[in-house]
Amino acid sequence: MSPTEPVRPGRAQWAALILFAGASGAVDVLAFIALGRVFAGVMTGNLVLLGLSFTGTGDEGGPAAPLLALAGYVAGVAVVAPFTRRRPEEPETRWPRTVVGWLAAEVVLLAAVAVGWAAADGAPAQPWRDVVLVAVAAAMGLQSAALAGAGAAGGPGTYFTGILTGLVARTTGPGNIGLADLGSLTRLVTLAAGAASAALVYAASAPWAMAVPLLWALVALACVTVPPPRSRLTPTPPKANAP
Repeated sequence: MSPTEPVRPGRAQWAALILFAGASGAVDVLAFIALGRVFAGVMTGNLVLLGLSFTGTGDEGGPAAPLLALAGYVAGVAVVAPFTRRRPEEPETRWPRTVVGWLAAEVVLLAAVAVGWAAADGAPAQPWRDVVLVAVAAAMGLQSAALAGAGAAGGPGTYFTGILTGLVARTTGPGNIGLADLGSLTRLVTLAAGAASAALVYAASAPWAMAVPLLWALVALACVTVPPPRSRLTPTPPKANAP
């Protein structure tokens, strides 16, 4: 690759980024409607809610839920960040093995949460509700740190304001719109779709709701771990020249 050519995710990585956005939206909406009206991955929003909780002017409750979400997210980032350095032999357009490994760990954590959530009939009592909040926030911190470790071939895993800002700026400004912008727009749409899917499942059958972000993340992980099928057509060997 030319030193001046921008590094872009491959097709499998783009698909995974889009699907992980759906997982992020699904986890955030469930945290908001069922775990204390906070977010699992949007820490800016949690800081605002934390400030509001100290004023006594809102009805969102005290500072416990925002603090737990912040603690879980920070823990997830802190655990992953030291291990996501790219090895020299790994291609820039692909994700390092450690990144994929930590994303697999996120899926395992979400699976454990989904099982516990279903066992509690979709309504865990205290203190287990706080445990679930910390766990899903840690999963989002893990996802964010892992995707950040992918470098230019990755991208944000839970915070999308910068993506929206850049997309609008290039659309309305002198910059050119490219395929990367189409991918960014798709991620924003999928974020909303993930939130909608989790909310609908929660309304229909709360015990199954945490399976929604798990499914989004599992399919995303499969995009970067399952090799594409090889063509079944085998090349015909060239015919030998007749004597």
